[in-house]
Amino acid sequence: MAAQERRVPLVNFNKEYREVGDEIRQAIDRVCESGWYVLGEEVKSFEREFAEYIGVDHAIGVASGTDAITLALKALGIKEGDGVVVPANVYPSAFGVALAGATLQLADVDPRTLNINLETLKEAVNQNTRAVLAVHLYGNPVDLEGIANFCKENHIALVEDCAQVTGAFYQGRRVGSFGDAACFSFYPTKNLGAYGDGGMVATNSGDVARKVKLWRMYGEEARYQSKLIGHNSRLDEMQAAILRAKLKYVDKWNQRRREIAQKYKQGFSGLPLEVLSSSETSQPVYHLFVVKTKDRDGFSDYLKRQGVATGIHYPQPIHLTESFLGLGKKTGDFPVSEEASATVLSLPLYPQMSEADVGYVIKTVKHYFTF
Repeated sequence: MAAQERRVPLVNFNKEYREVGDEIRQAIDRVCESGWYVLGEEVKSFEREFAEYIGVDHAIGVASGTDAITLALKALGIKEGDGVVVPANVYPSAFGVALAGATLQLADVDPRTLNINLETLKEAVNQNTRAVLAVHLYGNPVDLEGIANFCKENHIALVEDCAQVTGAFYQGRRVGSFGDAACFSFYPTKNLGAYGDGGMVATNSGDVARKVKLWRMYGEEARYQSKLIGHNSRLDEMQAAILRAKLKYVDKWNQRRREIAQKYKQGFSGLPLEVLSSSETSQPVYHLFVVKTKDRDGFSDYLKRQGVATGIHYPQPIHLTESFLGLGKKTGDFPVSEEASATVLSLPLYPQMSEADVGYVIKTVKHYFTF
């Protein structure tokens, strides 16, 4: 195929804004008219609405998904030197654990889903393990049943990393309602994205909720009355108002993501391209549509020349990243995660994607593998 005029981005914020712009502008005006910008009524309302949406008792807004992980772990009593199991292929999640002062205990992942599973978890656990961070990668829920039972039996805290999976279901319940705490990111590219950074801790524990609120604002129970050396990690009023406006669209947008993913699966059938699988009891939300191919770089270069944007999530596993070389792990220790870093490729997928663009991506992928 010759180079094309058509351009298909990985995500498209402009199209989303054209769909919801009137409501976004109203939300922004509401905040500006109120004259209150931090921890006001918009944050309180969004926390309440988000908790109801997920199906938990408490939701606490924080500054980012990374902070959500750090504060959730601290609220659960994780302290310096305690072990926290983290899947080795999910680079961003590691930082929230490290910033809590915990020791990362890396686990390899299931090659079919690239999520942690019970078998890989058991290989990573030792006598120092105090928590498991179950990362629902790419919008695909972890098969939680066995993991949750194992954690309960062994008195290990279960924290769900839901950064990429807002709105998904597992065994008929919203993901984020299974663990001792769940951590969400509202980075702009997420299924529910802010116009900046933002995060949330969801939990059914009143004690965890109270402690996260302490940790997010200098350890204060009352203004200027600090009980501990806390963080400055607050979801602001503007982002909360924007997220409130967008929350009502999430299920509709996730359904469109599933429709596009199904078209991709059908279109790619028979090609030397591995599409990730999901649990039969889950309903994914396809934050990303990720495939695996041995010729990842050549494939990506070709798609770029044809106007199809791609991404790599993620190009290095945690143990081979410079900032985590101190873990003392080496190449070959986590073979599935290492193989994934060399083969995964994310294709364009967003709710406002046109049928023409979906068809063009499928046609372009097929051309690469059949000509």
